[in-house]
Amino acid sequence: MAAPVVEEIIFRGFLFRGWSESRIGAVGTVILTSLIFASLHTQYNLPGRVEIFGFGLLLGLARWRSGSTLLAILMHAAWNLAVTATVASSV
Repeated sequence: MAAPVVEEIIFRGFLFRGWSESRIGAVGTVILTSLIFASLHTQYNLPGRVEIFGFGLLLGLARWRSGSTLLAILMHAAWNLAVTATVASSV
């Protein structure tokens, strides 16, 4: 549970807040934070990172449109729970 909280505070909280006010704007910030977010997940192969990049775009869009980092944290936690349940049920 700590990973979604920490990652979202860093990416959709701190970085988003600062970079969205810069010249790259909100759209550039959503893309850039998603790229960095995906690149840090080194335990996954390229298709996995592409999926994580897409998920990062979704989280960034939710953060931008809602103005809430908490929403991104809850979405991330729900995603991780769903993935864990899927993997556990297939074992």
